[in-house]
Amino acid sequence: MSKTCARCEKTVYPIEELKCLDKTWHKQCFKCQGCGMTLNMRTYKGFNKQPYCEAHIPKAKATTMAETPELKRIAENTKIQSNVKYHAEFEKAKGKFTQVADDPETLRIKQNSKIISNVVYHGELQKKAIMEQKRTMTGENGKQIVTNPPTRKIGSVADIDPVNEYYGSLTPATNNNHVPQHQPPPPPPPANTGRVYRAMYDYEAQDHDEVSFCDGDLIINCTAIDEGWMTGLVQRTGCQGMLPANYVEPAQI
Repeated sequence: MSKTCARCEKTVYPIEELKCLDKTWHKQCFKCQGCGMTLNMRTYKGFNKQPYCEAHIPKAKATTMAETPELKRIAENTKIQSNVKYHAEFEKAKGKFTQVADDPETLRIKQNSKIISNVVYHGELQKKAIMEQKRTMTGENGKQIVTNPPTRKIGSVADIDPVNEYYGSLTPATNNNHVPQHQPPPPPPPANTGRVYRAMYDYEAQDHDEVSFCDGDLIINCTAIDEGWMTGLVQRTGCQGMLPANYVEPAQI
């Protein structure tokens, strides 16, 4: 019995026979029903027992379903369960965390908050408040209070002899006449030291005409330039220059 092609309905001989989709085809007749492109066993897609290419195979369409009372009940129950689960999770996590996007501004505020927290923890705010209180001691006219210290001669470090309880000119007058036997009398103090101030904070010179000093240094020969600056000689280093007036206070000698 001779076989006929499913497309051209002509006789199909065994040498040109192609069996596919429960039908017999000529190899050149096995084409896409949409575009007519010749297909083979690896490139065809079957739909309703007809060959198609990948691009033209009919797409399956969704079928509509009648809204029966049972389907409506199931849909309503599903919605209620979803809402109950959502609200349960919301109430459980409420107040515990808030998700915020990590933008640059948020990261900067977070870093500043961390720094402020560390400063408060280590007590730096109280120390800073005390320093600011010292700096802002002003008189009635709004200027800083600068008083003339009592005139007092300052001796040399070489004059100090703790073993024999002699501390140079820094000791009371009763000890000034005491001279140890094993060393010559101390040299006389400088003729004039001017105003003497004591540093309240460390200061690093910001220009070539300024002078650096440390907390507790004595500064002699001080001369006020304006309400914020003065000149003086740091006794410890021997350097002379300008210095801020709010970093020093009159020395109680």
